[in-house]
Amino acid sequence: MNEKQTREELIDKQLKSVGWLKSYIKEEVNSVKSKFKIKEYVLSQGQGDDSGRFIDYLLLAEDNSPIALIEAKKFSESEDKGRAQARTYIKDIESQTGERIPVFLTNGHKWLLIDQDGVERHVSGIFSQSDLKRRMELYRKRRDPTKISIDRIVDRPRSILVVKQLMEHIQKGHRSALISMATGTGKTRVAMSMIDVLLRANVVRNVLFIADRIALTNQAKSAGFKEFFSEAVIDLRENPKSFPNGLYVTTVQTLRSGKNIKYYERFSPGFFDLIIFDEAHRSIYDPNREVHRYFDAIRLGLTATPSSAESKNTFELFGCDGNKPTVEYSYDEAIRDGVLVPYNAQMIDTKILSLGIEGATLSKPLQLQLMKQEEDPRYMMLPGSAFAKVFMDDKTNELVVREFLNRCYKSDEGKPAKTIFFCANIAHAKHIKKIFNKLDPKLSNDVQIIVSEIYRYTDEIARFKLDSEPRIALSVGVLDTGVDIPEVCNLVFAKPVFSGIRFWQMLGRGTRNIYACKHKEWLPNREKNDFLIIDFTIGGHSNVKYHHLKEAKEAKVGVDALTKIFLNRVELLKKKLDDKQKKFVENKIIEDVDALNKDSFIVREKLPIIKKVVSRKFDLKDYVEELKNEIAPLISLNPGKNPLVTAFILQVEKLFGYILEENMNKIYEVKEYVKEKMENILQKDHLESVQEKREDIMKVFQDAFWDELTFDDVEFMLKELAPLMIYYEKNPKKMIQVDAPDLILRVEDFKKEVKEDEELKRFLETNPLIKKIKDGEGITPAELLKLESQLRELRPEITIDNVQRIQKIDFLLFLRKILGLKQEYDPQVLIEREFDAHIIEMNHNYNSEQIKFLQVLKKVFARTKHIELKDFTVPPLSNERPLDKFQTSELQKIVIECNKIKMK
Repeated sequence: MNEKQTREELIDKQLKSVGWLKSYIKEEVNSVKSKFKIKEYVLSQGQGDDSGRFIDYLLLAEDNSPIALIEAKKFSESEDKGRAQARTYIKDIESQTGERIPVFLTNGHKWLLIDQDGVERHVSGIFSQSDLKRRMELYRKRRDPTKISIDRIVDRPRSILVVKQLMEHIQKGHRSALISMATGTGKTRVAMSMIDVLLRANVVRNVLFIADRIALTNQAKSAGFKEFFSEAVIDLRENPKSFPNGLYVTTVQTLRSGKNIKYYERFSPGFFDLIIFDEAHRSIYDPNREVHRYFDAIRLGLTATPSSAESKNTFELFGCDGNKPTVEYSYDEAIRDGVLVPYNAQMIDTKILSLGIEGATLSKPLQLQLMKQEEDPRYMMLPGSAFAKVFMDDKTNELVVREFLNRCYKSDEGKPAKTIFFCANIAHAKHIKKIFNKLDPKLSNDVQIIVSEIYRYTDEIARFKLDSEPRIALSVGVLDTGVDIPEVCNLVFAKPVFSGIRFWQMLGRGTRNIYACKHKEWLPNREKNDFLIIDFTIGGHSNVKYHHLKEAKEAKVGVDALTKIFLNRVELLKKKLDDKQKKFVENKIIEDVDALNKDSFIVREKLPIIKKVVSRKFDLKDYVEELKNEIAPLISLNPGKNPLVTAFILQVEKLFGYILEENMNKIYEVKEYVKEKMENILQKDHLESVQEKREDIMKVFQDAFWDELTFDDVEFMLKELAPLMIYYEKNPKKMIQVDAPDLILRVEDFKKEVKEDEELKRFLETNPLIKKIKDGEGITPAELLKLESQLRELRPEITIDNVQRIQKIDFLLFLRKILGLKQEYDPQVLIEREFDAHIIEMNHNYNSEQIKFLQVLKKVFARTKHIELKDFTVPPLSNERPLDKFQTSELQKIVIECNKIKMK
């Protein structure tokens, strides 16, 4: 494909797709002879016209002023080959207009943008006229975001620091960042503050907040945008008719909806200037990554997952080096700062939950209970992990509730403090509710089921948050995240949680501190220094041990079934195949690749390798790595089949490998799988499509079919049986009820230990001013200010004012506390004594008015630890009119004497 064909078949088509009109596109513009300032453009006259430099495409605003140019190369050349030419054209335009415009370099399948700052990056395609115009206006008005005040939305020192660090990061030219902040540290506020600063700095105008769950999206909309911004928020889930400049929220599922054209493709790649991804965890095979790739925006990822448990792919996605987020505010740091509280955990093993139930060992009445449910106790083996999924034991539920009532934190009137029970499912929640009613009927109104299936369940959430009653919420998914109830003091894990993301969000329901609590009467002793986790070990799985005590495993995002099928096919290329088998496998791979939507930007970038694969001119065995690394991540973009059909294909295609390996055990496993599915399908023989395939279905029940299994037999199942899976319905199996006695096997107590701040520890061990305090020598006010400044560099929240205002403790007491020193006296009292000795008692000539003022000064100085001459001109000291009582020289002398006082 030459350059002319590339333009006509690829570039022109893409310009049209984002709304460009031909009247605003000038081709072959002479950059030497054109008068850009007065918008007079000289175009190429055709062959032989070489007197000048020619811009392939000049894109114009509605007033015909230049806003971008495109330098095109033929399909087979690198997209960045025209860089030097384009830079020359830009200089030609800038010399006349005084403005720099962006450059797009392309070969039709890849696009490289060089923005006005000279920053280069790959983009998914050309921007629309309105988006280029908006970005031009932003560039003209842009201010340094690090110079914009950030105290409007966030007020905590650490939150302010996070925003400052991110603004510095962006000002350096970075366009992606990952922010890891423990749940409860103000992640939403930080996000809103970042948006606010970038909007006021004219760095961005169009902002999109994306979450992958409805609750998080609603939270961003109501507790974020609507609370802090006056302009209307546009919710893409509501399918608005137009897309004006502004603030947007949506779910990633909404953006990816649509078959031939995805919802996100309604926008040009340059529409959003800033995108915030809430809880963004992505892998190379994750189809949601196309949203990241499509938009050319500053991308900020928010996560509450500890960095040790985060996916390597997530770090790479947001440009983080060394598997570390751009900015992190960990749970441990937040506890040290007094922003969050730690937890105490009690991990409880019971006989049934740990070991399960063996039917043959049950008492006769319990065996009879099983037989009434048409279950044979002789062969009944129920592992603990099946609790509340396969079987229910109300004796176990009773033990769980009793242990909770005995161990839980209670408020002063003896009721359990606010509690969330994380239940396995609705049936489990109903059984727990029934047990509460049985054991303590007076608690009936205080225990309520909160699940999304119940009509007006949000009313119950509001009551749980705002009223004393209910105290105990039996939740299935609803209260895991997105609901902020600071008074929660008990979390009961009555189900296993394997997702690290989900666990840390659930744990975050209890971490809020006392200052966030409006109803201290619901708290134990009207205080909240920690919260309690009661963690029931189910099938050997303790949530606390799995997610905290053991080294966290790297988070993994699952690979979808379509991609797994493709990867399995690619792996077959590496095996010893005869010619027929090889052609068979290659055909399947080529069909997958050829089905990709070539108009998709993410597919378009891989067109060179795609064309090779589908040409059938190359041995695919030589391209296994390209197929795995470049093509496989695209397969999930193909239109999906029914998930039941896809799951069947995935299992059945494993037979190809098992046949080659002659692995009879694995073949038998798939055989049983297929027979079970087809038995289910035969139950729908009233359907004509099932009746027509009855003879084909019956083949898989014959042992002879499986004895000499071939590739053709597998293909028969894929072609004739897989489509029938749309009729498969899992037979609803009633949960087995067996009320076997249960008992406690073991209880392990675990108190959350806050990791030391190693940097602060080294500082405290080596700082000479700290040594003076340790040695009892004391330090002067000037030295104390210097020490405060040094500490503030390490921990921004450590200031005299913050410590004394927020933690309600004298700053010197705070220092002695973190140094582990005993304090046998009040430092403010000591300072006042020193003040009396050095200032009041040293001068007996003070009159009564002067002494009254000095008594006020003494209190102020003891509290602030420092005094300057200018302090006499502002309240509270100015209220005492010091210049009416002292000469300026006398006040200067008092300041000097104050600053000699040693503080210990």
